[in-house]
Amino acid sequence: MYPVKVTDAQVQSLIRELAVGAKLPSGATVRAALARRYQSRGGVARIYRLLAAERGPLQEPESGWGRVNAEVLRQENQTLRQHLQEARELETRHQDHWGREVARLREQIEGLMSRLDAAVAAGVNVDAVGDDAHTAEIKVGRLEVLVRAFGPGAGKGGSSR
Repeated sequence: MYPVKVTDAQVQSLIRELAVGAKLPSGATVRAALARRYQSRGGVARIYRLLAAERGPLQEPESGWGRVNAEVLRQENQTLRQHLQEARELETRHQDHWGREVARLREQIEGLMSRLDAAVAAGVNVDAVGDDAHTAEIKVGRLEVLVRAFGPGAGKGGSSR
């Protein structure tokens, strides 16, 4: 035969009886008192759920030091969140800057290459200019790789194109 079902109201009443000031009893204490009084321990999950409901959303710390520590932690958390946001904004600005720089250099190389093609068509010796354009293109490619590797989408797998 199953033990008598103890109502939530009875459990809550017992929790308030066992409370010492603002300090609530442990779950084990409540379950032992239920067994003595009602011959039913009530179930672990149910007892802890009712204890949590008695505590309220957030019980105020008991001592002044507890309140001070909670305030210090809250301020530190807020400061860390602000620093994180600033770091993200700085990173975004850097990535935007280097993205624009890569695009500008690509356009400059395209312009140089078209002038180089025109000079070759005109019969001008352009070996030195061609080497410079090729070197610039390699540098832009490396810069573009770095921007992709360390940019906002880095480490997520796949390409941004």
